[in-house]
Amino acid sequence: MIHHSEIIADLARVYRPKVYVELGLYTGENWYKVLPYADKSFGVDIVDRSIQGGKIYIETTDKFFQHFDQEINMAFIDADHCFESVLKDLKSVSKLLHPQGVIILHDTDPESDHLFDKGYCGDAYRIVALLQDSEEYNSITMPVAEAGLTIITKKNNTRVYHRENNESTRLAG
Repeated sequence: MIHHSEIIADLARVYRPKVYVELGLYTGENWYKVLPYADKSFGVDIVDRSIQGGKIYIETTDKFFQHFDQEINMAFIDADHCFESVLKDLKSVSKLLHPQGVIILHDTDPESDHLFDKGYCGDAYRIVALLQDSEEYNSITMPVAEAGLTIITKKNNTRVYHRENNESTRLAG
């Protein structure tokens, strides 16, 4: 079975983010796989896990977003696994997301009920229903490993859309 860190690394290889933000570092497996592809990386965790590279903040995500204001090209959200925290982190990242940026959520498709425990996926999976009705985001949830991943982009974020939009703006002006 494919581990979620492989998919996240593949996305980093494609997006080549100028700014990568990871909320919840755990062992650093995703972090270390994305670092080679990101110009600047910012990691946040409430526990000092001695992870190296980029800039690491040992604080809550709420506190982090009180001072962080850079545009984000790619973000991985895997901090607190409760729905309310995932939603709050998603909103914080979205405010700073580049129009063609990508957000990855972990723990959104648990393969069995025992993963609903707060120590695992919690109720983070509830975000999927909210995203399905979104007029702002495209999302796809994938059954990756035991916890699942959801990949989110803003609607109308394709390169073709932006070229066509810029072309009609130039023609109108």
